[in-house]
Amino acid sequence: MLNIFALERHIVSQMQAHQVPGLALALVEGEEILYARGFGVTSVEDGGVPVTPQTLFRIGSITKPMTGTLIMRLVEMGKLELDALAQKYLPDLRFSEAGAAEKITLRMLLSHTSGLPTSHEPFGRRDPAGLRDYIREQIPRYEMIAPPGKIYSYSNPGIRLLGYIAEVVCGKPYTQLMQEHIFDPLNMRYSTFDPTVAMTYALAHSHDLNDDGTLSAQHRFGDNAAGYPSGSVISNVTDLAHFAIMLIHEGRFGNQHIISTESIRQMQTLQGDMMTVSGAGYGLTLSLDHAQGLRRVGHQGAVGTYGSIMTILPEVKRAVIITCNRAFGFWDALYAIVDRIIAEWLDLPTVQPAPATIPSEKSHWSTCAGHYVGQLRGLAKISTEDEGLMLEWHGEKTQLEAHRPNVYFAKSGGEIVSIGFVPEASGPTQYIMLNGAPCRRIDYTLPILKDLDLWQKFTGVYVGVDKIRVTLQDDLLHVYSDEMAAEYACVALSDTAFACKMGLVEFEMTADGSVTGLRLQGAYHLKRRV
Repeated sequence: MLNIFALERHIVSQMQAHQVPGLALALVEGEEILYARGFGVTSVEDGGVPVTPQTLFRIGSITKPMTGTLIMRLVEMGKLELDALAQKYLPDLRFSEAGAAEKITLRMLLSHTSGLPTSHEPFGRRDPAGLRDYIREQIPRYEMIAPPGKIYSYSNPGIRLLGYIAEVVCGKPYTQLMQEHIFDPLNMRYSTFDPTVAMTYALAHSHDLNDDGTLSAQHRFGDNAAGYPSGSVISNVTDLAHFAIMLIHEGRFGNQHIISTESIRQMQTLQGDMMTVSGAGYGLTLSLDHAQGLRRVGHQGAVGTYGSIMTILPEVKRAVIITCNRAFGFWDALYAIVDRIIAEWLDLPTVQPAPATIPSEKSHWSTCAGHYVGQLRGLAKISTEDEGLMLEWHGEKTQLEAHRPNVYFAKSGGEIVSIGFVPEASGPTQYIMLNGAPCRRIDYTLPILKDLDLWQKFTGVYVGVDKIRVTLQDDLLHVYSDEMAAEYACVALSDTAFACKMGLVEFEMTADGSVTGLRLQGAYHLKRRV
């Protein structure tokens, strides 16, 4: 039985502990919004305005399944084909690697298996032609993460490309198509891409953490037409509840079908395997997982300091939706709130059972051994010892146990770490999935020569999606994240690239040797402030 009073007290206490100004929550059961409430304020400045279920938040990548629904609708209308090449609709489309255009399909773009990188550009052009010019000018410049169809690798550019393809085949702007096919039929009357429309309603603001530990509202609202299809919807929990109801009822909302049952089932079918012990993966713009004995479908979103979660339980026709205006450092607590709600609501166990094990295929161990690096996970080493296959990651060495073919796990600090070895036709493993994120094999010879004079140039403060302080201690670079309130030692991969528990940290330098910023996790650009 869900104890709403206790839940609300817990949410407020967690918001206070993690300095979250505002949050909204909605619970869906069947075709009804069972519960909806706002907590806190839209901004810490000028007293703020109380958050309600109608308060607008940036929802980030929950935009993706909305774009995916539009694409599936166009497939049903005969305007697109899932397994057609993207180049069929954009004959001049080019990628950085030769031959990629002859392999990348719409299905790959929808499932993040195209090999395109993550990339994140919160600011850019606001005019409608911004998406078109981004596809023409920027897509060919992105370095591919992997060959098309090889692995799951989360990609904002891939979804943006789909949005532009929709524009081309329909002869209308992407935003207009979303209004006609998604927002209007689902009665999502507050949802918009346009900040000048959103500002006419109650709108929550992103917040920065100041040096003295206080918060201040951000007074520049991220906007980039190129990023609209991948993560720019501004919405609230009641509108998102309508979208969740449509997904729960396999395309139906009220008395009409937005898209067919078959399309919804395809969206919820595994396309990109993250190779985890929980069975996590990606369908067509929908995240898939299993927890507490139930299948989960949905998405999360993060943009600026906004965070959002939409978790749907199709078998029991329920959904949990949360939005907040300061998520960094709060994600673990957010997921714990979702798990608590589901456990109490459905009287389920809160503790996950230990992963099952199978006999390990020792004959494959030699092909797995080596160093791997990933934008999100940093540097990992796989080695073989008499007692088994070993994982060395961020200073901790643990033995791997086989869970299913090519998927292993380790127990680290009371948590389960999943390792998936992506099969090759022959030769050594080239890619692993480490906790659901890709890492590629590298030729890493220790030790990397230390250039302390160069490293000293990297020290300072960098600001953007986070505030990062870089210091040189005991001949090692360290990064301190204000949002995570934690410091991490870095391992050098090259003169300017380093790996730590936060992922890759790559310093950006001009021709005269000046350090202008850094790129975090291959996606986020932070400018040097000091």
